[in-house]
Amino acid sequence: MSNEQEIKPEEVEGHSDRARPPDGVEGDFRLLALVMSLATAAWSQLGKIPHPATKKIEKDIEQAQISIDFLRMLLEKTKGNLKPKEDELLRNTVTDLELNFADEVGKAGAAVGKGPDIIIPAGVSKGPDIIKPN
Repeated sequence: MSNEQEIKPEEVEGHSDRARPPDGVEGDFRLLALVMSLATAAWSQLGKIPHPATKKIEKDIEQAQISIDFLRMLLEKTKGNLKPKEDELLRNTVTDLELNFADEVGKAGAAVGKGPDIIIPAGVSKGPDIIKPN
């Protein structure tokens, strides 16, 4: 017989049941909480939901882009390591936010009355001239 004593997780100092997913949730609760936290920040920064602290609609497109970039990076870095439901949640969240981001950027461009800048690389023809009717 061994003198080793089995230590249960709940006996370890600092252990918390919060790391376990709630019943019926497939996936690591910490990952889901991180995704939802970043997504909530992005939705708020896009002006789609009220800011959690001020309860006011506040747009910050640049910050929204950063939050979306974090989620996209998380998706890339965890590729192949997520459970199917985790992957689905992360992919759907990134896709929804990217579509809404594009919509908000489009609205901002239309409000200014200026379309996107077209960059023509050096040495490339600008294309055919447009013939305007008289």
